[in-house]
Amino acid sequence: MHLNFDIQSLTQFKTLLRQSERIVVTTHHNPDGDAIGSVLGMYHILCREGIDATIISPNGFPEFLAWLPEASQIIKYSQQKETGNKLIAEADLILCLDFNGFRRTETMEKTLAESPAKKILIDHHPDPENTFDIQFSFTEVSSTAELVYEIAYELFGNNSIDKNAAECLYVGIMTDTGSFSYACSRKRTFDIAGELVGKGVAVDRVQGLVYNNYSASRMQLLGYCLSEKMRVFPEHCAAYLWLSKDELNRFAHKTGDTEGFVNYPLSIKGIVFSVLFIENDGFVKISLRSRGKFPVNEFSKKYYTGGGHTNAAGGKAYAPMADVIQQFEDLLKLHSNELNASKQI
Repeated sequence: MHLNFDIQSLTQFKTLLRQSERIVVTTHHNPDGDAIGSVLGMYHILCREGIDATIISPNGFPEFLAWLPEASQIIKYSQQKETGNKLIAEADLILCLDFNGFRRTETMEKTLAESPAKKILIDHHPDPENTFDIQFSFTEVSSTAELVYEIAYELFGNNSIDKNAAECLYVGIMTDTGSFSYACSRKRTFDIAGELVGKGVAVDRVQGLVYNNYSASRMQLLGYCLSEKMRVFPEHCAAYLWLSKDELNRFAHKTGDTEGFVNYPLSIKGIVFSVLFIENDGFVKISLRSRGKFPVNEFSKKYYTGGGHTNAAGGKAYAPMADVIQQFEDLLKLHSNELNASKQI
């Protein structure tokens, strides 16, 4: 089933794309495969249509995405703040991909909010903020990359997506569905994946570049995390992992190295809720995943000022790691009945 787009919004968006001289495409802080795949996919689509754009990411992205076509052109705001501020302030149009509110960009939030540019939301997260001029918000799609494909198809037709765009969008869909293992029950998702393969995506090559392209230190960190830093609570159908700054440094941690760690405990029989705690300067970063109907986005919003999807969310806690973990263990007892009910689904 195709998405039910508002025709007026599509027409308005297409007009803005054609009329705007300074277009910025951006995404959320700590961008993942869907975020980078989406912004690069959009960039290549616009280029094919003769529309110039600049990509700005709030900070760096995982090395296993660096091979994507034109990834080297992405401006990292954390490293080029003055350039980023100028581009955003002078933009006519800003495309906001894979986030539902400016706060998700962290240090870019104020600059984005103050920019006089028209702002277009293209996202699949629930509860978008009412700060965008046009919203394309569809929670039923697997990923923002899938949504970018749908919008490009509606605006410009199938020929707007070349091999470069196809590779980027395929990576976005693939990574946000765990290689098509979750969040992809919509038939259209597989139709689109097939279309992208038809554009020249070599599935085995892309899989290898994303999932078989890690450093030895990253694999050692994963082994250490699973063997030494995982606690399992069968009675609550839950497990968690945690890593300190010192431990990350010990394994020469780089951006993206812990991507996917939080999913491993869900492979344990009976576990429906998994959380990864990572120590940062002044806060603990929290990644939450679940199977079944336990809503980790609501859990994160209530306890960690975060949010996300029903089965995948993130947040932060501004307390020492030991306190955060103790609070979480107490919360498991509080939510034990819900977690056990989710196990039965």
